[in-house]
Amino acid sequence: MSAGQRWVSDAQYRCIRSGLRVLSAWTRSTRDPEAALARALRYEPDGGQVVVGLATVARLLAMELAATTGVTEREVLERTGATVEQLQYAASPKSGAE
Repeated sequence: MSAGQRWVSDAQYRCIRSGLRVLSAWTRSTRDPEAALARALRYEPDGGQVVVGLATVARLLAMELAATTGVTEREVLERTGATVEQLQYAASPKSGAE
């Protein structure tokens, strides 16, 4: 990328900023993170931008973590998926009924 050249288009940048605002509001909350997330989502004017922004931020974080740990992005995301499964089912009853 040369000097003065933008990394992403203005539209992509707006999406990323939107996703970062939502994520930041969610992570800053100490009392009720779910309510903070809901509020942040309501304040954003374009839900599509939020989705694209959150996906981009997740990808950037996976890239950073992969570079830091010496594994691939795919491995980072597979580990994240395994963690989600573990967290979801670790505390749930084994009956299989929902």
